[in-house]
Amino acid sequence: MDAHLSGDLPPVIKAEALHADLNNYFVISVRAPEDYAKGHIPGAINIPWRTIAKTENLQKINPSKPIVIYYYTGHTGQIATTVLNMLGYDALNLKYGIMSWTKDSNVRVQTGFSEETEAHNYDLQTGTNP
Repeated sequence: MDAHLSGDLPPVIKAEALHADLNNYFVISVRAPEDYAKGHIPGAINIPWRTIAKTENLQKINPSKPIVIYYYTGHTGQIATTVLNMLGYDALNLKYGIMSWTKDSNVRVQTGFSEETEAHNYDLQTGTNP
């Protein structure tokens, strides 16, 4: 069983650790291709997260190095990381995604959520009972 799935190793890596040892990892951006083109971690390839398990994309992965996956904030990157680990790869998720790698707002951009149109102020329930 993969060490990351068994809980023996953390499933994430911090930007500082990746940066310090970048040449020893195979890095995959699972962001949208247009955002990958705006800027990505040096040497990273781009495989959008929804296509990570396709045969033609798995053939692009170098399994001789630990794999680091990153998305925008880390959440979706963890999905891709879990899929690869379930397929037998040694994969880690970049903690906080590209947000932890750069302060460049053009690269960090994340689309899809607008507080003005997507956030609501519905009632909440408090306490520990449903």
